[in-house]
Amino acid sequence: MIVDFFTGTGHWPFRKLRHADIRGLMALLGSEGIDGAFVYPISSILAKDCMEGNREVHQAAQDHPSTIIPLACVNPAFPGWEADFAECFEKMGFRGLRLFPTYHGYRLEERFFHDVVEAAEEKQIPLILSVRIEDERQHHWLVKVPPLDLEAAAGAIADFPRTTFVLSGATYPELYSARQSLEHADNWYFDIARMQGRHDNPGPVEVLVRAIDDFGAERILFGSNAPFQYIRSSLLKVLHAPIGEDERDLILFGNAMRLLAGGMRSKADGARQ
Repeated sequence: MIVDFFTGTGHWPFRKLRHADIRGLMALLGSEGIDGAFVYPISSILAKDCMEGNREVHQAAQDHPSTIIPLACVNPAFPGWEADFAECFEKMGFRGLRLFPTYHGYRLEERFFHDVVEAAEEKQIPLILSVRIEDERQHHWLVKVPPLDLEAAAGAIADFPRTTFVLSGATYPELYSARQSLEHADNWYFDIARMQGRHDNPGPVEVLVRAIDDFGAERILFGSNAPFQYIRSSLLKVLHAPIGEDERDLILFGNAMRLLAGGMRSKADGARQ
C-alpha cells in the first residue's frame, strides 16, 4: 500500500501544470500505483477566497472516496477564516488543515496563527505547515516567496504539544539545522518531497537514510508534491533505500494512517487524559 501525503489539485497561475485537474491527478496516481492521496486545493494558495478551492477538493473526495483524503486550506490572516474553518470541518468532513504562512503573509508568532492552531487542536486534526511549494529558483520574478522559518515552526510545535504538525516541503539541511529545536517534541512529522541530493551533497537515497537515522522512520511521510514534481522521483527514494521493510512500510503508508487516526499527538495527551 502507498499513500501520498503531498498532492494538490487546481489552478496555478505561473505555469501550466500537467495532471493538475482532478481527472489528471487521479490518472497520475493510478499510473504510479498510489492507493490513497492527501489532496489540498492549489488555487487556495493565492486566492483571496480559499473556499472555492476547498469546495473543489471536497467534491473530488465525494467522487473518489476510496482514494482522496481531503485537506482544507484557510488563511487565518484574512477576516472570516473561522467561518471557512467551521464549514470545512463541521459540514464537509475534511481530514486535515494545510496552511501557507509565507504565501499568505503572516508569521507564526502572530495571535491569529495561534487561534487557528487551537481550532485544529480542538477538532483533533493534523496541521500541515507548508515550508515551500516550488524551488525558490522557479518563482515568478514578481512573486518571490521565502521558505518557512523552521526555527519558528519548531517554536510553534513546542508551544502546542497537543496539536499534531507536519512540516511539508522542507529540505534535509533545513531539518538538520533545526534538529536541536525539534528533537524534544514528539508531535510532528515531515514529508520527503524535497529530500533531494545536490552536486556537493549525498544523493536522495542517502539523504533519506540520514533523515531516518537523525529523526526516526516513525516521523517520515511519503509525499511527492504532485503535480509540481514527479511522483516517481520521491517514490524511488523509498523503494531503493537500504532500510528495513518495517521502516519502508511506515514511510509509505503506516505513518499517514496513524496520523489520520490521531497518532503521535504527544505525551501531553496522556497527561490530559
